[in-house]
Amino acid sequence: MKLTISLEKRGIRGFTIVELLVIIAVIGILTTIAISRYRSFKLRAYNNNALYDLKNLINDELSYFSINQQFAGFSVSNSTPNGIIRTDNFEHRYLSKDIKAVGKVNGNYANFCTKHKWGDKIFAYQSETDTIYWKKSQVGYELEDSDCPNATSDNDFPPPEWQVLAQSR
Repeated sequence: MKLTISLEKRGIRGFTIVELLVIIAVIGILTTIAISRYRSFKLRAYNNNALYDLKNLINDELSYFSINQQFAGFSVSNSTPNGIIRTDNFEHRYLSKDIKAVGKVNGNYANFCTKHKWGDKIFAYQSETDTIYWKKSQVGYELEDSDCPNATSDNDFPPPEWQVLAQSR
């Protein structure tokens, strides 16, 4: 006695090609949405790191100013690979990985800038107005000394290129 079972006789059938294509399309759309959201989340995290490091740098500079009655200027080359900024008698130990910083000083005026290599914004601080600014930049671009304007008694961060992020006064 031979037993054979036919799937067609039992009412079981597979997916049609159209059903499989619809499922693949839905999975593709969901994956695209998830990847784009993940990328924007990472970009915001990189930018927030640069802003956080700028705020730490501002605190150290203001402490240094209260003791020495002057700000400490520095260039990108003054930071070590492990995130320490060193000049003659100033040291800042809190730069995160892939973040560059610049400090331009002119008497009692100072401008400080930071940027994360993989972020898309440069953040800046102007001491005389106690204001934090930002401007768009390229992802993958590393901050250079020329990206931070020289400190003067005027507004060194003119709109529309620079946007005000926060102002204390």
